Amino acid sequence: MPNHSALRRRLATALAVLLSIVSFSCARPGASPAPQTPPASAAVPAPKATPTGQQVLLPGFGEDSDTTIDLPAYPADADLIELRQGVRPDLGFFVDARSLQLAPNGEIRYTFVVRSASGARNVTFESMRCPVRERMIIAVGGTDRRWAPARFLRWEALELNDTLGQRGTLHREMFCAALLPIASAKEGVAALRAGGHPRLR
Repeated sequence: MPNHSALRRRLATALAVLLSIVSFSCARPGASPAPQTPPASAAVPAPKATPTGQQVLLPGFGEDSDTTIDLPAYPADADLIELRQGVRPDLGFFVDARSLQLAPNGEIRYTFVVRSASGARNVTFESMRCPVRERMIIAVGGTDRRWAPARFLRWEALELNDTLGQRGTLHREMFCAALLPIASAKEGVAALRAGGHPRLR
């Protein structure tokens, strides 16, 4: 019959040797510790979304009260519609189609871009009054692609500071044909793309 006591002693000895080998391997200098998962509180916080909305307080004129308006997103090249003109081939005049909006009081607001052959730009967000042929610069675009409120929020005649008459073209041929304001932004964009309002044809 097999000697069970001797067999048990051999198994115990072999197990002890195996445990000593494992302990020695774990305790060696330079051994890489097991990776640990950092606690949830140590996780890197997600960056906050950069605010893009900007507002301007427009002073009331006449019976109008002061109004806070949202400025449009800064114009992207894909949304610019060029005005046809042959006066200055070194300059391009554009309206941002996405910026076009009609205010409740009948004003027409839009972003106007002047671009030189060198790539320099002048970007303004403006408002136009059809019946009285006036415009107001509400905000000016900066090199950081953000708006700065205009220093002087006031209505001026379209011809003032409009040497090449591009605002006059917008008023006469696009937004206020026959002194009638467009009824929607879609109508204004269609007139810009067609090079003139169909009311004039």
